[in-house]
Amino acid sequence: MLRNDRFSCMIIVLVIAAIGAGVRADVWRGSTTRPSGEKLAPGYVSGDVISHSYVPIRTWTPKEGIGILPYLFEYNLMRWSGDQRLETFHAENIRRIDIASKWSTAIQLYNRFDYYHDEIINLMIRCFRNRQLIILSARPGDERKDKEKDAHANLIAILTTLWQNRDKELTSPEGDKATGRQLINNILAASLGDEGEGGLKTAGMERLYADFDREIRFREMDGQQPFRHIKGWYNMLGYAALGYDGCYAASQEDVDKHKRVKLPSNTQAIGVDVYHYWFHKYSPFDPADLSIPREKVRAHSDEWQRIRTRYYPEGLEVRVCENAKDPATWIPECWNDTHALMSGIELAGARNAMMWYIGVSGQIDNSSGAATYTTPVETMQAYYDELKTGPWVALAWWIFGTDRDTHGGLEYYDRTLKHHTPKHPEGEAYSQKMLDYWHRAYVDVKKRMFEDVVYGQFGHLNGPAPKP
Repeated sequence: MLRNDRFSCMIIVLVIAAIGAGVRADVWRGSTTRPSGEKLAPGYVSGDVISHSYVPIRTWTPKEGIGILPYLFEYNLMRWSGDQRLETFHAENIRRIDIASKWSTAIQLYNRFDYYHDEIINLMIRCFRNRQLIILSARPGDERKDKEKDAHANLIAILTTLWQNRDKELTSPEGDKATGRQLINNILAASLGDEGEGGLKTAGMERLYADFDREIRFREMDGQQPFRHIKGWYNMLGYAALGYDGCYAASQEDVDKHKRVKLPSNTQAIGVDVYHYWFHKYSPFDPADLSIPREKVRAHSDEWQRIRTRYYPEGLEVRVCENAKDPATWIPECWNDTHALMSGIELAGARNAMMWYIGVSGQIDNSSGAATYTTPVETMQAYYDELKTGPWVALAWWIFGTDRDTHGGLEYYDRTLKHHTPKHPEGEAYSQKMLDYWHRAYVDVKKRMFEDVVYGQFGHLNGPAPKP
């Protein structure tokens, strides 16, 4: 066989392998070289910028997102209190970052108050050390109510400090080091808001993204625009939320007939949070009962995903339905956020939009009168499998820490979960054996996802998985 023929065969094999894996062969997924061709130092990847990370920073259109899920992170990771300095929780937040870094490609931090400024930078340095991209907040505050609580202004202040120290090596209390420029280049996105699209309407969301672009992304610093790679991220209610009276539009009919909100054309990262909690009333069994085959737990999870997140390559026409209590309407056409958001992005003509999802990995206690069973790892795996197959490129887990009545992944890891059942909705202690099971199963499922992303989808950047 001639050399050119062998080369052609190799290309064909690679293309077939990519198609078989569900990944588009023509989608650029970053590199380990500079644009000049110079090899990057180990641990660095090239995307919109050069970052110290497992996956590149770039915008992935819905079509480009098919078959990959590069951004994995924990929601509500950081421990904080509005009436205490963030440094009070430094050791705990370093611990949480180190734990989540075992299975995440990004870490979310909360720059809510201006007096968090220095400590946020210290935590960013730890994220950089762990090859984690960083997600911050740019949610505008109300200066008339609380000048200290304006994440938008606080982010500008942090970025300004980092730029002023762009060539200076900053050192954290642990002795970790990074320059200001390196930290800037590891920032993936900033949160712009959550579930307020109904009040903002199209014009309000357009203004939110435009303000972010003008004041942050396109901000000029010494004749440069060093923050252009940072994406604005807005999270919405699900398409079928509020008894089919949700907010965002998938079609012009949704806008005209149902007064839904059309996405603006300048949309960037956009997504929804829809949670498969195992509520006592609606669950066929307690997933903590290990006598039940795990395949049965997974089947129940798959059915939930079939309706809400599954990607149908042949297409799916979603619509606003009526009477959410009617089981006849519990079908993908009424519920599916994957196709609803794809259609909404197309309707908006939003060329720079990419799809982010928040799934669930926790449980609810009975303080609000609606306790749930512990979310099984089969449900988490089902989220990942369905979202990876479709156009989504980010999966955040609600939640990691504790938020009022909601208990998250840290309790699986720390073996502090309680067992909420109809008989004991207040929760009772799990046996040590079950706590060990939840810890092991949780860590294993998160690491499987991480390894699939880092050493599978983006193996060309990270090499083979390390041997256990």
